[in-house]
Amino acid sequence: SGAGAHNDGYCESVVSLQLRGDKRWRKMMLPKMSFLDSFDEFDGGVYEAKKWEPDLGFLNSAKGAVIWPPGYLHETSTLPPPDGKCGSALTLQYAFPQPVQFLRAFLPRLSMSAEVGHCVAMTWSGYATMQVRGIMPTSKEKNMQEQLKKILSLVDVNQDEVITIDETKTWFAKTESLALQRLADPEFLQHKELLISYMAEDTVAYHDMNDDMKISKQELWDSLVQWNVVRVRMQEGLKLLNRADRKGLEALEQSLDYLRREPLQLPKDVRPEMQDIFRLGKGTKVLKSLKGITS
Repeated sequence: SGAGAHNDGYCESVVSLQLRGDKRWRKMMLPKMSFLDSFDEFDGGVYEAKKWEPDLGFLNSAKGAVIWPPGYLHETSTLPPPDGKCGSALTLQYAFPQPVQFLRAFLPRLSMSAEVGHCVAMTWSGYATMQVRGIMPTSKEKNMQEQLKKILSLVDVNQDEVITIDETKTWFAKTESLALQRLADPEFLQHKELLISYMAEDTVAYHDMNDDMKISKQELWDSLVQWNVVRVRMQEGLKLLNRADRKGLEALEQSLDYLRREPLQLPKDVRPEMQDIFRLGKGTKVLKSLKGITS
């Protein structure tokens, strides 16, 4: 028994504890994707898309544990115990610490995932925006500069253009912050001080590119620009897709080539669901409203 290669929709890291029997694992980071080049991430979808190229394979023996971050494709096969009985495993999510530098590094790719793309729009946005209210995705540099100033004015207590963990903890404890209003489990509030400490450490680490566990003004700016680009790309792409505008989607994706290490290769064929949309003809409105749709 086991499961074909798939991606989970969790916004948190996962640990699998092997209780009985051994389990073979193969893993793979999500491949590069675009609006026109995505695939079904449920069991086996990556095989059909001919994108399965596992970069890691191993045997997890009984009493062992496997940990993986959000967005990592994995395939499993359980080897029955010598006594002929069934093998068993327990899978759990955990809230802290999160692989925030992994999320930051692969944010553009993760945003295109049908499984974890919603995390970019919701849960993970708090890292980039420092849980400050009223920060919305924008394509305008002037507005991004205003976002930067707003965050620094609220979080950087001594106004030295460096945000520390202590300053972040102080901000997260305030009612004006969104930090304690986006909790997956309200029971976390029973350990409020510890929760704030963990959230602050993860948030600072998300921005920190030189491992000094502080956020410089430049690091904050870089994170904000990336987050805005990723979120605006998704918003504009959804609008074009909702109008069955393939040419518009191609133009949108190619307009971002200057931000890529190499130019995007547009696919000749798209996934079946998208083919059905494009057959409707450009300008056909698929959904009456995109309200609440973030990925």
